[in-house]
Amino acid sequence: MKRGVVAPVYLFYGEETYLREQAVSYFKKSLIQDGASGLNYDLMDGEAVTPADIVARAETFPIFSNKRLVVVRDPALFKGSRQAARDVGKAQGEVKTSGKERLLLDYLKDPLTSTCLIFTTGEPVDKRKKLFQLIKKKGRAIDFTYLSRGDLARWLAQKARAADKQFTPEAAGAFLDSAGPSLQKLVMELDKLFNYTMGSKVIALEDVSGVCLPRIEDNIFAIVDSLGNKCCREALSGIKEMLAAKEPPQRLLLMISRQFRLLLQIQDLIERGYQAREISARLKMPPYVFKKMATQCENFDRSQLVDALEALLELDSAVKSGRRQFYPALETYLLKLCS
Repeated sequence: MKRGVVAPVYLFYGEETYLREQAVSYFKKSLIQDGASGLNYDLMDGEAVTPADIVARAETFPIFSNKRLVVVRDPALFKGSRQAARDVGKAQGEVKTSGKERLLLDYLKDPLTSTCLIFTTGEPVDKRKKLFQLIKKKGRAIDFTYLSRGDLARWLAQKARAADKQFTPEAAGAFLDSAGPSLQKLVMELDKLFNYTMGSKVIALEDVSGVCLPRIEDNIFAIVDSLGNKCCREALSGIKEMLAAKEPPQRLLLMISRQFRLLLQIQDLIERGYQAREISARLKMPPYVFKKMATQCENFDRSQLVDALEALLELDSAVKSGRRQFYPALETYLLKLCS
C-alpha cells in the first residue's frame, strides 16, 4: 500500500477481528478521498447480498478518482459445504462451485484494476474452493491470526508508553492472561484500565485485579492449583464464586476435568522426553500456558491425575442422573482429594 501497489481483490480472514478491521480502515483512508465515500465506497453485508450484487458494485467505475473500494463483510461464500466436510476422501481436492458463484468467479478472472474488492470474515474459510484459489492468484488472501504472547507484550508496552504509563511485569502478565489474546478485548479492557489508573504512571497488579475479571480458564487453573497444594478450602471458595457468577455446574465439571486431562497429557509427554516447544505444538497450547501447566504438574503424580479423572467422570454421571446434587457431591470429592 505504501508503494502504491493495490491488488484488485483481497480476502481478510481469521480470528483477530481488531487487526482485520484496522486493515479495512487503512485501505479506506488510503484509497478514498475525504468527502468521496458516498461515490466510491460500498460496504456490503455478505449474508444479505448475492454474488451478482457484488459483481455489479465491483464493475462500477470510480467517479472523480482513480480507485473504488468495495468491502463485503462476513460473506458465506468461503465456507465449505456439508458434503465437502463429510467427503474425507476429497480433503485435498477442489470443492464444487455453485452456479451463483460462477458470475463472481468470471469477474475475478479479469477484475477491474480501478476497483479494490475486499472480503472480510472471521469464519473459517475453505481453501479448496475455486473462489479462494482465484483470489490468491489474482490478489491476496491474508490470515489474521492472534498475535504471539511476545508480540502482545510489545503491543501493550507501546500503548502504555503512548499514554505515558508503564506496566509492572506482574501487571502486564496478569492483564494479558485476563483479556488476551483478542486485541479487540484488550483494547476495551485497556481503556477501562487507563481510566481507572488516571493520575498514576505505573500500573500495578492490584490495578489489573481491580478492573479485569479473570477468565473461567484462570479460575479453573487456580482451583486445580489449590487442590495440588492441598488447599481444599481455597478450591471450594473458588467454586462457590464461580457458581455465584452463574457459571453452569456442568461446565465447571467439564473444565476441571479438562484441566486434569491436560495435566496428564503434559506429564506423559514430559516423561517420554518431549521438549517444551514440541508439547506446546502437539497440544496447540501457547508456550506461556504450557509453562504454567508444567509447573502445576509437579503437584500431582500420575496415579493422582488418573484417579481424579475417574472420580470426576463418576461425579458427572451421578449429577446428570439426579442421584447426587452438584455442590455437596463436589465438596465431598474435593475433601477426599485433599486428605
